[in-house]
Amino acid sequence: MVAVIGDRAILLSDLKTRSQPFMVQVTQGVPPGAQRNAAISQVYKGVLEKIVDEELEERAAIQAKITITSKEIDEAVNRVANQNQLTPQKLFAEAARTGISEQQYREELRRQLLQAKLINVRLQGRIRVTDEDLKAAYKKLVLEERQRLALRVAYIRIPAGADGSGRALAERVADAAHLQDFATLARTFSQDRSTRDSGGLLPQDKLADLPPGIARIAIGLNAGESSPAIRLDDDYVIVRVASRDATQLPSFDDARRELGDRVYMDKMAQARRIWLDGLRRQSHVEVRL
Repeated sequence: MVAVIGDRAILLSDLKTRSQPFMVQVTQGVPPGAQRNAAISQVYKGVLEKIVDEELEERAAIQAKITITSKEIDEAVNRVANQNQLTPQKLFAEAARTGISEQQYREELRRQLLQAKLINVRLQGRIRVTDEDLKAAYKKLVLEERQRLALRVAYIRIPAGADGSGRALAERVADAAHLQDFATLARTFSQDRSTRDSGGLLPQDKLADLPPGIARIAIGLNAGESSPAIRLDDDYVIVRVASRDATQLPSFDDARRELGDRVYMDKMAQARRIWLDGLRRQSHVEVRL
């Protein structure tokens, strides 16, 4: 036994059967030895957690008298097949190539449908998506994209001084950077000899290659924007993103609907996790793996 949920025992054979599709990926993509053994262990742990969650949901569904009919499963099969431009027979054939039989595929769909019904009953109406949620989600997408985009960054380094006397100068230079030519300011005030003559321009063109402190500042700046004076170790720095490759993201307004769906699903997943954790606390769950 690898787990006990209430009066139901989960056997190692059950776990191996459910893990088979993932094992195909492991054996094909991970070399033999310690690395593969570690990957197999992670698969088993992840699948076992999923089995425990599903058993708790099955018990909740019985209490709520929620069931899934064969007709609903057939309709789900047809939807998935149509979305992938396949017939149901070809869909099952594709699944078989990954180690999933038709019966297992249908059972997995049944579990997904049951989960959706339970979520609708238990959680629907409790999830609220605000405009702040949408803005935060869009900002996250912007920052993720900026990690990949090429850019040119310039900076001005001004020593803080033992008594902190460099702060006032750094702040004046930062204010001036909004109105005056940044390169001229760098040549005049920057104490970084390696970049001063080039107007503070750093040689790197990828965010990941920049010094970490500079990268953390640059990722939050738009192209053509300069930062305030920021303390980094023994210096104050003013950072400017001179240029950045054009974004491929739609505008916030154009992305609003898709963002709303994504944020809703994320919040629903979090609410489901909290609900399942509550069910675990109310039930006898013993994981032995």
